Amino acid sequence: MKLKASNILGQEQIDLLISRGLNLVWFPKELEAIYRDQYRNEAAHEFRYRAPIILGLYLFLSFGIYQVLPTDLRITWMATYGWVGIIITLAWLLSFLPIMNKWFDHYVCIGSTGAVAISFTIINVLEQGQNNVLFHAAMMYAVVIIYAFVGMRFYTAIIAGWVGGLIGIAASTWFSGAIDWTFLNRTYTFSSFLGMALAYATDRQHRENYLQNCMIELNRLELMRQAQQLSILSQQDALTGLANRRYLDEVLENEWKRATRHEMPITIMMIDIDFFKLYNDTLGHIQGDQCLRRIAIMLGSIASRSGDLAARYGGEEFLLLFSMTDRDQAVTQVQRLMELVRNIGILHPRSNVSKHVTISVGVATMVPCVGDSLSEFVAQADHALYIAKSNGRNQYHIATSDNMISEAL
Repeated sequence: MKLKASNILGQEQIDLLISRGLNLVWFPKELEAIYRDQYRNEAAHEFRYRAPIILGLYLFLSFGIYQVLPTDLRITWMATYGWVGIIITLAWLLSFLPIMNKWFDHYVCIGSTGAVAISFTIINVLEQGQNNVLFHAAMMYAVVIIYAFVGMRFYTAIIAGWVGGLIGIAASTWFSGAIDWTFLNRTYTFSSFLGMALAYATDRQHRENYLQNCMIELNRLELMRQAQQLSILSQQDALTGLANRRYLDEVLENEWKRATRHEMPITIMMIDIDFFKLYNDTLGHIQGDQCLRRIAIMLGSIASRSGDLAARYGGEEFLLLFSMTDRDQAVTQVQRLMELVRNIGILHPRSNVSKHVTISVGVATMVPCVGDSLSEFVAQADHALYIAKSNGRNQYHIATSDNMISEAL
């Protein structure tokens, strides 16, 4: 029986449970509830295949008893022992109803209790000398099957086995007034303890296997988490948290192909922090790193749509990718970008254009066609950035086919 593992317990808790042992065949309350629900579902499913075997053994044993019974007792015996077959059949049919899975413990426990009680009572009410041996065999069959083969958990099986015996004692006393414990101690009592040992070993093994599955599930989840973390780290720039150059190339290639396929506009912005080397030389690399991080956070907030991307291109250069963005939308975005940088207000003691950190931006927009070159498209943005810097920095330039149009702030 294979149960789906749970991650409700941590590795240390599972190790503690295993080290303490499962002598009580019981989990902590929260885990026990999860285990019980899963166990019922699997046990009900397996009972669909076990019940025909149980029923076959029952019919085989019944046929043997029927052959040796006196004719005058056959009707009475069949009317009584036949209920065991009915119980097995009803439990089998119920196992095919998923809605009844949560009640599996209940209906098999009640049915098993009835089967034991009937088998016990028949021994004392229909005692027939040498034929009584077969009645005891039927009793042992019922008890061992209930404990070892029906699929009940240990404590449920104990309830079914011993309560069934108590009911059988009461019924036997009521109908015949006498109980021969000479054989019953060797059959019912012995087979009950044997069945309990089998049920205990089976239940404990199931629980140990379940904990092993939980450990495997925890390891699987941890490996997935580490794989995701590694994937993120392989895509991120360590300093800024933006996409790195390798991941940028991958996404840019995909978006370029998509824009070509669907004839959609695509925009990229090449960004350079003005006089960043002077900023670093004056304030130090720690302040320089802080500056890069603050600019990166702002850039990440702009490239927020699906298909957009903010990446560190190298050093103090960044690249923004905007899918499905035409020239007018690009102008709006770059103006917003310049405004946000001004609002951050990072002091720059040695800038030649402002008292604060500023940026220069090269913008390229196009609707790519088959045969167009992505590298040339990036080169257009890079050249536009060069023009923006040559024209005095703290401005943006939008690349055109003739690279003659410049717009500045």
